[in-house]
Amino acid sequence: MDKIEIFEKTLTKGEEAVGKVAVLRGGLGTDNPTAIMNSAVSEYVNTKDYNEFIEIYLDNPWVRVIVSGINELEYKQFTDQRL
Repeated sequence: MDKIEIFEKTLTKGEEAVGKVAVLRGGLGTDNPTAIMNSAVSEYVNTKDYNEFIEIYLDNPWVRVIVSGINELEYKQFTDQRL
């Protein structure tokens, strides 16, 4: 498989690990980065449940965001939060 890079962050609810966010990047400079990234995601998640986020217009097919445990997170009301 072509060079794939990854960033991972564990998601917690209190002290308990409930999931993970992973940003996968790869397929740069290849003819078919979508196929490479599809394969990388499949290998990464194996048989685990996950949610995958892909840039809507595929202007950036080299990046995938994978979230596991999304239903176990502790959510709060969205009000006026900003980055």
